[in-house]
Amino acid sequence: MPTVEELLAKSLDQNAELAAQNREILARLVNKENGGAEMFYKAPANFATNTPLHGSAGIFSGPGLDRNVITAHIRPSGLGGMLPLIASVDEDPRFASLTGYTAVSGSQPTDVCDNAPTGYVKGCNLSARFGRIRFDTQTIDIGAVMRRVNRGDFTDLMLRGRILNRDLGPQDIKDEGQVLNIITQSEMVTVGVAFEREVGRQLWQGTPAVANEFPGLDLQIATGQVDADTNTACPALDSDVKNYGYRLLDSTIVSYIAMLETYLHHNADRMGLLPVQWVLTMRPELWQELSAIWPCAYYTNRCASYVESGGTTFIDGREMVGIRDQMRKSMTIEVNGRTYPVVTDTGIFEHNNVNNANCEAGEYASSIYFVPMTIQGNYPVTYREHVNYSLASKDLAYLTENPTFWTDGGAYSWAMEQVKWCFLLAARTEQRVILRTPQLAGRLDAVKYAPMQHLRDPYPESPYFADGGVSLRTPIGDPYGTPWA
Repeated sequence: MPTVEELLAKSLDQNAELAAQNREILARLVNKENGGAEMFYKAPANFATNTPLHGSAGIFSGPGLDRNVITAHIRPSGLGGMLPLIASVDEDPRFASLTGYTAVSGSQPTDVCDNAPTGYVKGCNLSARFGRIRFDTQTIDIGAVMRRVNRGDFTDLMLRGRILNRDLGPQDIKDEGQVLNIITQSEMVTVGVAFEREVGRQLWQGTPAVANEFPGLDLQIATGQVDADTNTACPALDSDVKNYGYRLLDSTIVSYIAMLETYLHHNADRMGLLPVQWVLTMRPELWQELSAIWPCAYYTNRCASYVESGGTTFIDGREMVGIRDQMRKSMTIEVNGRTYPVVTDTGIFEHNNVNNANCEAGEYASSIYFVPMTIQGNYPVTYREHVNYSLASKDLAYLTENPTFWTDGGAYSWAMEQVKWCFLLAARTEQRVILRTPQLAGRLDAVKYAPMQHLRDPYPESPYFADGGVSLRTPIGDPYGTPWA
């Protein structure tokens, strides 16, 4: 079977520059840069279904198009980009915790050598499971990737802005600026966007109730922890979960968050796990509203309860605004005299008046999370793992017809599916998020807020998602007729 290089050499000889660029992109995905194997061929559609960039129907082939193309794509963001992504091949791991010691049984002895009371140590095992995520590119016609309308159709466009976060999805999709000029690169970045969105959502909302999803943090920062082998309850590992009761955000939020932090810090202190690096995570809209009221609410917490009749509490408005602005600038919050980083995450589920009767139009509700990142200074306790596809190299070496390749250190496996001149790239990843210390994690549910304006959202199913434009233009014809007509 011809190699990818041979196919490209035969098909792209009409445009040497673009042919070289396409060969470089495909070569990166094979053995040369990522350590992968030759590509795997299967059957895509029998005609091109990709979005054409140039040529008669290309979305960037219009005459007079400025070279600079500015992106308006909203990227997902959040906690996932901060979590280490570690390779693993363990399907059913066990994470042990020493949960405590039983009460002793027996009485104090009368004589010195009589038996004394004694007890037992107890432990609990947690587990984790991988989820599988799959996306394909559209079918690409290798005979059309180099085409342009004419010399007025330029393929030197420059992207202004960023499309990929390179935190939640594949990072080895290099030179994303070529999404404007090279079809293969464009299709791969489209797959990268899909991975970012899905990994970001499952990080919080993933549930085994949906086929191939991994359990997200909403299921792990929870009460009701049980032993993975016996299903025995392990209340010592329960998270601290509080409910704000869909109350519209006001000064009482300080008492809830302060108590949540006190409880978790107490656990870490008495368990000998300090210092712990916690981060507060919430939706960006909730952070905007919380930071607006936090300075006044925090620095005057319960003042009104202790001011004598006729007394007055004075607030320096300029000082409060300065503290608010500094919170937003530094993305930090002070709780009980300790300062914590804040991470806003668009993957956290948000209630609204459509999906929850507790919210009226213009009101939203979601959760605030305390997530422990490390204990005792630098030991990670919340992180992501991926199946390490690179370890399949020895098996793939025996396959001369149908091997695959990987990227991102084995986190993503790719396959090239081809029928004659039509091909697509199929990609998969198997990941999970692991929380080793749920007893140091907490969340405050049902916090309602009413921002003046909701921010744009990176998820197409959201009412605050926006794109627009076209994926295919009307082919450019010959306005002057043809001599053979």
